[in-house]
Amino acid sequence: MSFSSAVVFLWLASARNRLRVQLQRLRRPRYLLGALVGLGYIYFFFLRRLDFSPGMRQVPDGVRLFAELSLVSSALVTVFSSWTLGPDRPSLTFSESEVVRLFPAPVTRRALLHYKLVRGWMGAGVGALFATLFVGRLVGSTPGFFFVGAWLSLGTLYLHTTAASFVRTRLSTWGTRGQVLRWSVAGLVLGAVVLAGFSALDSHPFPRTVGTPGVLRNWMQALLATPELSIVLWPGRLLVAPALARSSGDFVSALFPVGVLLVAHYAWVRAAAVPFEESAVEQAETRTRERAQRGEGAPSRGVSLASRKTPFRLSARGRPEVALVWKNLIIRRRMAGGMLSVLAALLVGTLVVATMGEVRLFTDTRRVLGPMALALAAMLAVVGPSAFRMDLRMDLPKLDLLRALPLAGWQVVGAELAASALVLGALQLGLLAVGLVSGPGAEDPWLLAWWWPGGLALVMVLPSVALAGLFVQNAAVVLFPSWVPADRAGGSRGIEALGQRLVTLMGSLVVSLLGLLPAMVVGSLVGFVLAGALDVWAAPIAGAAASAVLLGEVVVGVFWLGRAFEHLDLSEDRS
Repeated sequence: MSFSSAVVFLWLASARNRLRVQLQRLRRPRYLLGALVGLGYIYFFFLRRLDFSPGMRQVPDGVRLFAELSLVSSALVTVFSSWTLGPDRPSLTFSESEVVRLFPAPVTRRALLHYKLVRGWMGAGVGALFATLFVGRLVGSTPGFFFVGAWLSLGTLYLHTTAASFVRTRLSTWGTRGQVLRWSVAGLVLGAVVLAGFSALDSHPFPRTVGTPGVLRNWMQALLATPELSIVLWPGRLLVAPALARSSGDFVSALFPVGVLLVAHYAWVRAAAVPFEESAVEQAETRTRERAQRGEGAPSRGVSLASRKTPFRLSARGRPEVALVWKNLIIRRRMAGGMLSVLAALLVGTLVVATMGEVRLFTDTRRVLGPMALALAAMLAVVGPSAFRMDLRMDLPKLDLLRALPLAGWQVVGAELAASALVLGALQLGLLAVGLVSGPGAEDPWLLAWWWPGGLALVMVLPSVALAGLFVQNAAVVLFPSWVPADRAGGSRGIEALGQRLVTLMGSLVVSLLGLLPAMVVGSLVGFVLAGALDVWAAPIAGAAASAVLLGEVVVGVFWLGRAFEHLDLSEDRS
């Protein structure tokens, strides 16, 4: 049997066995329900909207401009990063099972290289499929054209990064001379791009009438059409042209250059190939070790808990629950990436609005800062409990150790809940403070009258709502541990796992809304009684009353959940 036949056999056998395992899991009700929910979600939100007929022809110029600029910039950044970021070693990665199966076999290096290139192309196809489902219809092209174009573009970028890693590996063997050569070329390219940008800005300066709708979009179109930036953006535009083609003729004409570029990159990879077996073995062992460390709850990539800044000094004497809070607060930095993602998404959304002509938002920063801060604080009350997981969900693989501690169940539950509540509440209060100080952003008399009273009411209510949501999420861990995804490597995957997460999320939202009803009733009654005497200033008092009800519910729930935690049965299989 040839190597290619053996590889195809392994792929088909692995897929067949994986499918068999997935079908066997469906015999259990929780997996069957999860699979049905997951399939329904995928169909109604993605597949039902997928249409391979000609897409939307009348797409706003601002939306298409932003889509083209985003795709081109992503491609160029990927190309530049492949030469400047990361270690100087081959980028080909093999799993530990691939190392065990393929490396001792009588297989040539070229065959292993083709094996990884095919795997990379398959991954590019999956990425192109998801890109088509999410953004393909938004840019006005036919989904079929977008899929094929995205597949070719991602495949070409994969070949480029592979060839660049080979060249960097060769240059690293030259010592200082190779590094000077690589960084000199990268510096010259970056300098040329900067000079092109300044030259384009000199010929098309930033408009002073930026507050007029459409001016910023027209300026960006003229700026990108300058000869200097056209040369800089030409490689990226060449790559994304098939995906953004509006007609069959445009698609065919854009397909040939990308095909030539793809073949040239394949030839480059073959010519620049270097020995990669030793590096692949080291990377496979490193990933396996890090995966095992994450599964055990230990930090990976050489980061020790001792190197992280502690939130406060832990005394040798005091309440034992404080140690659990201290431990969970140390892990709070893991949320920094999520917050940066939220801020990045906010900035991108703002850029989209500006590109589409709504640039009046930038005429006064305070006018948008206040409402935006309050909106983010309210949003955190809903999504924060699912995002901040420094509690029982993070310690789900270690529940047996938590039960072995000489603490009552309510102490463990309360301490685990406190860390996420403190971080989330502090973030909400900070956003609310920024929003209240910045002002409503409009000179409306009604809004000005309600801004501070309503803001203080939110100060009372929103942290309590977030705390209630956190309690529901942690209650699911104790009452239904097999339905909650653990923060560890090797967790459940597949459509049934997606469905389980959706069912858990919807159940948590329903329970949270039911828990909010008593607080809403009490707050409404208090506000109605005091409105005649205090007018708008009855809102903070009503908010405080509603918050007190929520806090009381959480306190009672912690004691009740503590008893359930003490009798928790961990023998159920979580596979």
